[in-house]
Amino acid sequence: MIGSASVVALMSFSHIAKTEVMERFQEVGVNTVQIEADFTASQGLDALRLDTTLRDDPQVDAMGNMAIGQGYVRVGNESLSAAIAAVSPDILDMLHLATVQGRNLTRLDGCNGAVVLGAKLAKDARAGTGDTAYIEGYGFQIVGVFPFTEQQALNPVNPDQTAFIGLECSRRVVRKLGITHALVRVGEGRDPSEWAENARNDLMQQGQTVAVRTSKDMIAAMNSQMNLMSAILVAIGSVSLLVGGVGVMNVMLMSVMERRKEIGLRAAIGATPNEIVFIFIVEAVALSVGGGLIGALVGVGLTALGCVFLPISFVFDPMVLVWGTAIAASVGLVFGIHPAVSASRILPVEALRAD
Repeated sequence: MIGSASVVALMSFSHIAKTEVMERFQEVGVNTVQIEADFTASQGLDALRLDTTLRDDPQVDAMGNMAIGQGYVRVGNESLSAAIAAVSPDILDMLHLATVQGRNLTRLDGCNGAVVLGAKLAKDARAGTGDTAYIEGYGFQIVGVFPFTEQQALNPVNPDQTAFIGLECSRRVVRKLGITHALVRVGEGRDPSEWAENARNDLMQQGQTVAVRTSKDMIAAMNSQMNLMSAILVAIGSVSLLVGGVGVMNVMLMSVMERRKEIGLRAAIGATPNEIVFIFIVEAVALSVGGGLIGALVGVGLTALGCVFLPISFVFDPMVLVWGTAIAASVGLVFGIHPAVSASRILPVEALRAD
């Protein structure tokens, strides 16, 4: 029961972690590509080259640019270090960032001094819509505040701690000239990895050194890492299963010692050694399945309880119950073989005489 509960709890947490990761990728779409400028260069990405090379590509459904920097945001007497993201409105749409207060940035804003703050930044600065925020000495009016948002896949900034301004204002407050990142959503049915490699080659031929990342590639890499971590966690939890298996074996050996008369009587009236082995193996497996099933339910309960105190949502995977019970049954089968074989080797005459 204890071993099964440990394994099931670890498997459940692993499944929840994978689900959380997949949800974050689905927010931006699995066919999204991130293009990042080479930060060793003095210049960022050229907007005109991006438009002519990528935006006009018929395989592209949507595209947005952003320039990222670090600076100080001052509202009233509060001055905080924060990420500054000069973005095109397309980026906000692709990231599904909608304001909880005020409005979002639009194409009409341009560089008119509008800014939208992340939830944590606004809370720490004690700022709200209508206030004036000074970013690197320039005054911006807060037109909106985003809700608390978890870190998104392929989003180079944490929305909660970022000030978003129009892309046209990037030269004022972002020290690095040019665009630092671009997000591209490739059309359905197209291979994002193949498209990303072609785009990287096209930009490099134009003198733009870039790095490309796709949701598909990042999901594959993270799944590989998570599978490895899951295997390690299950291996750790299996130690308690081995201890439980030894306990099952000891219980069955004691049972064999206490039931010598029964074993001898069964053998005397015609039970074969194989039948006696079968009887004790069934008992061992039944003992393990019972404990394994109870342990699996306990493990799921512990996982649900843990999610209450952790910033993750509980997701039930019925397969963990199956796997937990099956593993426990397998342990019972393996550790029940020795007692069963010992029982089958008891001679009827010796067993009845000893009684």
